[in-house]
Amino acid sequence: MHASAVTRTLKQQTSSGFYSIHWFSLLNALSFQIILGAPMILYAKSIGATSSVVGILAAFTPLMTVLQLPAAKWLPVYGYKRFVLMGWGLRTIFIFIVAAVPVLLFLNEVAKIVLLVASLFVFNFLRGIASTAWMPWIAALIPEEEKAVFLSRDQIFMFGGSLMALLCSALLMSGSVDSMEYSIVFLVSALSGTAALFFIKRIPDVCGSEQMRKSSEPVPWKQILFYPPFFSLLLFNLSFVIVVGSLGVFTVEYLHECPEFSVSKVLYLTGVSFIGALASLPFLGKMLERLGGKPVLAAALILFGGAIAGWFLVAAGIIPCKWHVICLLNFICGVAGAAFNVANARIIFATMPQMGRNHFFALFTVISSLGLGAAPVVWGISLDFIGTYEVVTGALHWKRHSIYFAALFLLNLITLLQVHRLQEAHE
Repeated sequence: MHASAVTRTLKQQTSSGFYSIHWFSLLNALSFQIILGAPMILYAKSIGATSSVVGILAAFTPLMTVLQLPAAKWLPVYGYKRFVLMGWGLRTIFIFIVAAVPVLLFLNEVAKIVLLVASLFVFNFLRGIASTAWMPWIAALIPEEEKAVFLSRDQIFMFGGSLMALLCSALLMSGSVDSMEYSIVFLVSALSGTAALFFIKRIPDVCGSEQMRKSSEPVPWKQILFYPPFFSLLLFNLSFVIVVGSLGVFTVEYLHECPEFSVSKVLYLTGVSFIGALASLPFLGKMLERLGGKPVLAAALILFGGAIAGWFLVAAGIIPCKWHVICLLNFICGVAGAAFNVANARIIFATMPQMGRNHFFALFTVISSLGLGAAPVVWGISLDFIGTYEVVTGALHWKRHSIYFAALFLLNLITLLQVHRLQEAHE
């Protein structure tokens, strides 16, 4: 009886810990979808930021993950939980600073852009260090047989938080938008980030000092990089992030440039992608268990290809830029994104070996994130370079956004052709 009671207590604590992860995911998504998503892009554009500056702001988050490589050696010193808690806590301070930027009336637009860029740089610098512990912590905490269900459920919370962020932002910024409204929206992000810290404290720490010690020992980087399953997965993800790394940024920019769409309408339309994700996530866990990760990844890329083709036809003047068309395209992107994230995460967890796992995670995240960070910068510079250039061939209008979407469609096709090279643990 005593042993049974202890086992039952441990299971209850573990279950509570899982849901603490989920609630953290929701509040964290509510925070970052504002400070790093569409509301921030719209604010930057409102104070005169170019496509290049917008691309740089979007690139900070993935580029700062390079800090995971030097930070990994400190995991045995602080442990997973303390490491995440310190980084997430410090970074939240800079969201409050960003919330103050719109109401600093004594600053001109250039000064506000500089302060905004500086604050988001430090915010993402701290996040990049703290994220070193997150994936290994979750990988060590969640039993292998529960990962598929856990990942799909966690995505529901994350996308739910993202949808709440956009709906809240749209409601607060309806009609004509002034600086105070932007400041209030960013304050919501700061308060959500602060609340998320409470749930980090409730997540069980992992007593894996021996595993962390072994993983923090010097490991040959060349052998890690060219470990065949890892290398194939890395190339596939690099190809993918070049496609989607800028899609959410420049679709928002494109809609912002359409005179028929107000700020609140752009946010509502962007939120439709999270509705698509939430609608599909309840089915993804069982689908992954039945079909495996590779078929789901292929289906997700086919959906992405269809959505990107639709954006191209809109930007090229073939399909009118109407709200119901954008709703459909964003809904498809949401379904595709959710399917890809869950299937890709499952393959990532299965691919990383136990020996040097922290370094495998860090190297994978850093290299793929460098591609994810480079994408919006390169595309932003390219869009500014194309500028007002336009050529009409038949019914197609080749201008900066239509050229951009056409290039993404071709790159998505290349990514789809790489799915067969991936390896799953139980195929």
